[in-house]
Amino acid sequence: MCGIAGFTFPAGLHPDERRARFGEPLRRMTEALAHRGPDGRRGVLLDGIALGHARLAIVDLAGGSQPMRDPDTGVTVVFNGEIFNHVELRTQLEGTHRFRTRSDTEVLLAAWIARGPRALDELNGQFAFAAWDPRSRELWLARDRVGILPLFYAETEHGLVFASEAKALFAGGCVRPALDLGGLKETFQLWSPVPPRTCFEGVRQLPPRSVACLRDGRLGVRRYWDLDLSAVAPGELDEERALGELDAHLSESVRLRLRADVPVAAYLSGGLDSSVICAIANAQLGGTLSSFSIAFQDARYDERQHQEQAARHVGTAHRVLEIRDDRAGALLPEAVVHAEQALLRSAPVPFFALSAFVRAHGVKVVLTGEGSDEAFLGYDLFKETKVRQFWARDPAARWRASLLRRLYPSLPALREGGPALLEQFYGVGLDEPGRTGFSHLVRWASSGRVLRFCSAGFLAQTAAVDPVARVVAALPDRVHGWRPLARAQYLEMDTLLSGYLLSAQGDRMQMAHAVEARFPFLDHRVLEFAARLPERLKLRGLREKYLLRRYAERWLPRSIVARTKFPYRAPVAAALVGPGAAEWTREAFSPEALRQVGVFDPGKVGRLCAKVARLPASASEADAMALMAVASTQLLARAFLGAPAHVVRAGAPFVLEPQAEVA
Repeated sequence: MCGIAGFTFPAGLHPDERRARFGEPLRRMTEALAHRGPDGRRGVLLDGIALGHARLAIVDLAGGSQPMRDPDTGVTVVFNGEIFNHVELRTQLEGTHRFRTRSDTEVLLAAWIARGPRALDELNGQFAFAAWDPRSRELWLARDRVGILPLFYAETEHGLVFASEAKALFAGGCVRPALDLGGLKETFQLWSPVPPRTCFEGVRQLPPRSVACLRDGRLGVRRYWDLDLSAVAPGELDEERALGELDAHLSESVRLRLRADVPVAAYLSGGLDSSVICAIANAQLGGTLSSFSIAFQDARYDERQHQEQAARHVGTAHRVLEIRDDRAGALLPEAVVHAEQALLRSAPVPFFALSAFVRAHGVKVVLTGEGSDEAFLGYDLFKETKVRQFWARDPAARWRASLLRRLYPSLPALREGGPALLEQFYGVGLDEPGRTGFSHLVRWASSGRVLRFCSAGFLAQTAAVDPVARVVAALPDRVHGWRPLARAQYLEMDTLLSGYLLSAQGDRMQMAHAVEARFPFLDHRVLEFAARLPERLKLRGLREKYLLRRYAERWLPRSIVARTKFPYRAPVAAALVGPGAAEWTREAFSPEALRQVGVFDPGKVGRLCAKVARLPASASEADAMALMAVASTQLLARAFLGAPAHVVRAGAPFVLEPQAEVA
């Protein structure tokens, strides 16, 4: 993966004037993405458009430089990501395009010249790219089906500007950084803003599975793909046949994602998903796979015992990075700079450290198990939805609510509390089980408690912003008529997966140190296969990922296959308050700093900090989330509203291509 940037400007300028006026802004934008692409930074100024690229060289190390321009048509692309089926597509295109490189970038370029936006249907990959066609003077922007790769843009009085990260827009002087209060409010309740909104005023994000076209100064955006969760296979799908299809799809997905001209490693959490991916990949590589994992000083979050067991069984060369509480606090400011949004969890920070660890061992590409829970109903939220739907049929039957205790046996409050506590917490919206957002109401109500600590001014300015209404309104009409679990699954993929897990916790933490993550479970063919499965093959009773667990039995020991899901968490309270808190927290949580940013109320934050500091290890989930929201928002403001955000400048210098002279 890489970083891309660009902007439009008036056509008809002499090449010397283009260079004088726009060469420097393009350089600044491209260098702001240096951490994403340390292997080369290049740009081109064509007639009416500037395109920049920071390269992480993975395929065709010598020949895949960008921006890449077709000499016959003048069509030019800048591309961030991977087209995994580029070998097969190249074979189809060789009759109409004379290839000069082995890169997947040129395959994308050739496909776009031949088929335009219809080429998106044929791409198996993770990508965000811009394609400029001088013949029609159209600029196209596109993003992959599930939102693995980011793409930000702004419509300004001078034209359209776009980049892989918002900081590049700021670095080019195209947009003045300011917090979008509505985007923050959505993040506090939904964990991320609702696309196209971001946490910055005037900065938009292209939604996943979308393509945009700038034509005659007007930008149009449409979806080119979507997942149909109502398309369950007709009749009784044979379980053995389903296992065979899962094997074929997943094996092929891993095979394609091992394509690279550099070594490919894997993340191994010790859970089912990453262990299965490691097992398949190691078998395909002949036993040479390296794996990496995170361990924690705090035993409540640590999974190294299971990681080491999985690594021994699968046979990977395994390395572990231990994260101490004080280290997590010290790294949070840098992690927020790269996340470019407020955070409700500290979980991205260990991934930020892990990507640095991986890169230090000479690895540029890793496979991960992300996406399995969304595809095969692995989260507790889906089981919770099933129980709450059952409860809603007879709300007076308290024994139905007590089934929720089976889902969360480790939560003392639920284990020890009476029926009234269960009803208070999980009874949200029980009178409307048919509403589209029913599955997520408990989570949204829980995270929405962050708003209790916001200032009166912030709440007044965002009073008209209803995050839940916005996310539900953004759904395609057909989703509202789906089955409850199908609606829950679509919402989870549309919100938490793309907006948080693949963004703040995914791409942004990996690419902070130029490490590309690849996701076999998010191959669109795997997702479409899982979408057709009957729910009984995904969630059987209250046992999640039924079919995947059966499939895993051929790869993994029973202890891993049958292991209860262990949600990934990272310590936060001790790193932010109390004697072990990071140095920066004193200033960030000070009344003066809080008043200056204006999002949170100093008095309320002070009482929260004092409460958590008394016993950080026992901080409630709600208090920990609020503390993290305050810390990350303050850091976001400090990084972007004051001095320019820290930029890693490494590798080769920026080069403005000679083809800048070509119209």
